[in-house]
Amino acid sequence: MPKNLDIDFSDAKQDRSKRTLEDLLQAAYEIVEDADPNEFTSRSLASKAGYSLGTLSKRLGSVENVFFWAIQEGRKIKFLELAKSFSQFDPNLPVQDFVKTMVDQGFSGISSVSPKVMRYYDDRYTRKNGLPADFFNYIDVVIDPYLEVCQRDQTNTFRKIDRDEVLLIFRAGLTILERPFAEGDPIAGTKKHRQVAIDAMTRLLSK
Repeated sequence: MPKNLDIDFSDAKQDRSKRTLEDLLQAAYEIVEDADPNEFTSRSLASKAGYSLGTLSKRLGSVENVFFWAIQEGRKIKFLELAKSFSQFDPNLPVQDFVKTMVDQGFSGISSVSPKVMRYYDDRYTRKNGLPADFFNYIDVVIDPYLEVCQRDQTNTFRKIDRDEVLLIFRAGLTILERPFAEGDPIAGTKKHRQVAIDAMTRLLSK
């Protein structure tokens, strides 16, 4: 996760305060996993965590920040899972099979999050914090695992490219894959969208 996007709740000093914080963060994470931004409220969080509204205000300051954290955490977990899946890719399969697997896993992850959550985060976070230079760089955790896939390739279909180029390609791929969902484009999640993503990434990564 880019450092300046992290929501920091590390100032808890006492054990009781830490436990309260952990409960609140876990409750926020579970609410976000249900993918309904209408529930990203103080009342929902208090009810889920079993604490009073006063405790939330005292412990968190901005309740909205805890939902930002939960969205970031969920996204980080999904991209780490994607990176881990790269290490399990069969080196005897061609680059197109790799891209199909990656795109399908990406679609699956987005569908579990809900475009509504993506739009909530894009709108509310940037309204509050502006648009950091590395706002879309969460894809970067897959760069080194992908380079390892290239090193293991036995099909001679993966183009040998350096880290800088891989980084730019994957950020472009993220735009193709994710932004139609976030922007409410009718193509999002369709067979055509999937094929466009596969074709574009295959052309960029293959020999």
